[in-house]
Amino acid sequence: MSRRRDETGWTRAERDVAEVMIWLRSNHGREVSYADIAVGVGIKDGARLRRAVKVARVVAANRGDRLEKFLPSQSPAQRSGRRRVFVTRYMRRGLGDEFGARDAMSAARTAMTAMKDMHRATTFEAGNDRSIARTEFATMATAVDEAIAKVSGIDKVGPQVVKHENTGLLAQMIAEMEARLTETIG
Repeated sequence: MSRRRDETGWTRAERDVAEVMIWLRSNHGREVSYADIAVGVGIKDGARLRRAVKVARVVAANRGDRLEKFLPSQSPAQRSGRRRVFVTRYMRRGLGDEFGARDAMSAARTAMTAMKDMHRATTFEAGNDRSIARTEFATMATAVDEAIAKVSGIDKVGPQVVKHENTGLLAQMIAEMEARLTETIG
């Protein structure tokens, strides 16, 4: 990709992002696919457009607006075909609705999964005799455990984001299994 600037002093990539932003802001709140954006701004649906949309998401966040993740359309008209159409919506600051809540719930679920994976991995490394940084991993595991407990304790979040697992029962079952194993060995 050329870094040449046109007569206005912009590169092609900067101009693409500006055109995408202008088009998205004029289509505020509507479900739009990559194909819709491509037709609207006149850029072929491909890597160039996807890069521009990715940068536009960052620009929107810096402005206080939100460009949602691409998710399957909730519109019956979009879902009537055999293929699921993935769409996004540009939402200006302070405006939101149930679809924005769907996007937020999806992000929250993803974050909780990542935190649980981090907790599992750091706990393992903290207990590993050959680990290069046992105490650091133990500190991270404790921090993630506290974060998960904090989020899990928020009643308004509920089971849509966090599955309240009965870890006390699980710990009891593991203790009983260990006791049986030590009895057979001893």
